[in-house]
Amino acid sequence: MNQSSPRGRLRQALLCVGERGDVNEAGLSAAVTTALRELASQALDERSRVELVTVGAEDRPWGRSLGLRLADYDVELPDVLLYADQSDLPPQVQKSFPTLSQEEWEAVLLVSKLIFMGLQSEPEPVSDLAGQHPQVTPRPPRSVAREQFCQALAAISERADLHQDELTAQLRTALLNFASETPDNKDAAQRIAVLHSEEPHQGPRLCLSRSGVALAKVVLSAGGCPVPSCVLEEFPDLTQDEWNAVIHVTGLTLMAFEPEPARDVG
Repeated sequence: MNQSSPRGRLRQALLCVGERGDVNEAGLSAAVTTALRELASQALDERSRVELVTVGAEDRPWGRSLGLRLADYDVELPDVLLYADQSDLPPQVQKSFPTLSQEEWEAVLLVSKLIFMGLQSEPEPVSDLAGQHPQVTPRPPRSVAREQFCQALAAISERADLHQDELTAQLRTALLNFASETPDNKDAAQRIAVLHSEEPHQGPRLCLSRSGVALAKVVLSAGGCPVPSCVLEEFPDLTQDEWNAVIHVTGLTLMAFEPEPARDVG
């Protein structure tokens, strides 16, 4: 796995979140946040709000799972995107991509939510120690469906031997195996594809199948948009900076599963 670029280091750190075994959560959180800041510095400059996101766990009835979350609001990023994926297409995104449809905007957010879910750890039994969890926590291996989804994402940047049509087919199949074949998921899967960008020296990336626009570019173009009303209804105290953090980290996560653009030689 190539870790020589900011994208590669963030990809490696994110894939470690769901790995099995004894994991030092503080160390893992530091690795992810450092990699996020490194890529943000390259891609976003002073606009970044990624410092508001951390790696943490949440206890649910079916178990405890580790993933990306807002540090102060104490909510997982996929939960925010769960309510955001019915939001109206922001005017500034429409201005950047005039042919983008409402349905494609919703698909971008839905797929981003599923990627965050795929990168989470498998649920583990909740401890009875008064809510206190050890820094080193044993975790179960990824399920077959989750592992295949993570591998299909990683293959976009790491499997130069595979044609983009094969990468697309693998990703769509893995997404639906992991997330289930609901009508919304099936529609979203058909709206995405692994394509070579028209930008010079850019390798395959996760794109909208109709227009070829990279999902990362669509998401990052929404930075600074007001918090959608459907998100505020569920999270009334969410700040603009926290919403910007969700957008920034989502876009950078999508970038992490793209190869580093090739440089001119000579």
